[in-house]
This record gives sequence, C-alpha cells and structure tokens, in this order.
Amino acid sequence: MTESYDMRAVAPTVCRVLGVRPPRRAEIGPLTEVVETMGVQRRLVVVVIDAFGASTWVVARTETPTINALANRHLVHIRSVMPTVTPVNFATMLTGVGPKVHLIKRREEKLVLETVFDVLRGRGRESATAARSESSLGILISPHADHHGLAKSNRDEDVKDLAVEAIMGGVDLLWVQLLDVDDAGHQHGPLSSQGVSAAGQADLHLKEIATAAYREGYAIMVLADHGQHTTNEDGSTGGTHGTDADEDVYVPFIWCNVREIGDALGLANNGVSVI
Repeated sequence: MTESYDMRAVAPTVCRVLGVRPPRRAEIGPLTEVVETMGVQRRLVVVVIDAFGASTWVVARTETPTINALANRHLVHIRSVMPTVTPVNFATMLTGVGPKVHLIKRREEKLVLETVFDVLRGRGRESATAARSESSLGILISPHADHHGLAKSNRDEDVKDLAVEAIMGGVDLLWVQLLDVDDAGHQHGPLSSQGVSAAGQADLHLKEIATAAYREGYAIMVLADHGQHTTNEDGSTGGTHGTDADEDVYVPFIWCNVREIGDALGLANNGVSVI
C-alpha cells in the first residue's frame, strides 16, 4: 500500500473541505484526492470505525455493503501514527500533528493544541461529537467541540442515535466514533466471526448516519484510527494493536459529497440542496 499519507493529513483535509484554515501546528497538507474531488462543503460528518483496518475489511467485506458502496466512489489508504492506539491517533487526526508534538498517550490526558473544532469556532461555526462517554472521542476530544453527544450506555446503537440527532440539528461538523469492531476484535480476534459480525453492525450504523447526512445536505468521510492484528495466547484467540505491523497501521479513508452518498446508497432525491 502507498505510504504517501498518514493520520496527520486528516485535520488539514477536513479544514480545507470546510473552507477554513488548518490547525496552527498542522505538520502536513491535506489529502490531494479529497480536496480535488470534494471541493468545499457546507457541512461534514466524519465517522471513525475504531480498529477497522484494511486487513479486517478484506475479511469482513461481504458484511459491509454501505462501506463498500461509499468506497467505490472514493478511497485511499493512510497510515496510523505510532503507537497505533486510539488516543494517540485521535489527537493526531484532530490537530494535524504527530505524537512527538501533541504528547498524548492516554485518553485521560488534556489535549492543549488547537483542534479542527477550535478553528471552526473561531469562524463562528459549530461542531459536535457522538461517542461513548468512556471513549477517547468522548473524554479526550469532546471538550473541544461545541456540543457533546455522549452515550452513557457505552453502546454504539446509542452513539448512532446521537449522531443522527446532531445531523438533524444542523451542526457544521460532526465527529463520530463507533467501537464495536474494536471490542469484538480484542475479545475474539479481528478476523473472527464475531469480528466480522461487529463490522456488519457498524456498517448498519453507518448506513443510518449516511442516510441522515444525505437528507440534511452533509458530505461524509469514513476512516479508522488504527487496525488490529490477531493474537494467540494460552490457546485462546484475541486481538491487539499498537505495533507497526501492516494490520495495525493501514486504514481506509473514504469520502463522498452529498450527491455521491445518494448515488452510492440508492437514495431517492428528496429535494435536498446538494453542493
């Protein structure tokens, strides 16, 4: 896979698409393909499917029709930064800087650098999160957003509902984290039947979020924070991440404008104003 892009490109890409400057400390530019094909959008939802690495997707592809359909429009693969763990990569994707600059190692730490959310606020625009209350997005990142959609149940089903609610509320940028794939991978292995089933459930949640995005005039980006590799200890199979193994490092980055969401998912034009 190409090594042209890593997680630092996410923040400048999101900002360019929303027509604002990148965070001040951003270390690299935006993803060229995204900027060239999406242009400037009025509203955007970013969905992070935790631990949905490129290798996991290969095995789960028959259960992910929504992801597949959106990816058929636009797809690149990017690299997670090291270590390939959630708080480190969320800090990078929201600030545009690597771990040696943002210094985040755990979700309980305070992120002091400017984020995409802070940039938007400076332009009079609103942002929101939809996340489990005990997740990295919920604890580490949500304090920077204007609206915090936190599911105290720590269930992706409720995160999905919060995401749809935020879209209906018309915020300019919504950031979502779905964790079922990561949970199933850790317990049973990312390539297990349980891992594949979790990917299918995440795909169903994504379909509802993408449908709401289309109806309310949002573009969409879908990615993972890292992947996951299989472990075998004491005769049992599980999963972990944090290494520089390809399974941990390479993740998909998918994007569609409003019209492309409708085309990909076969949604009838309901009169929304597509940009």
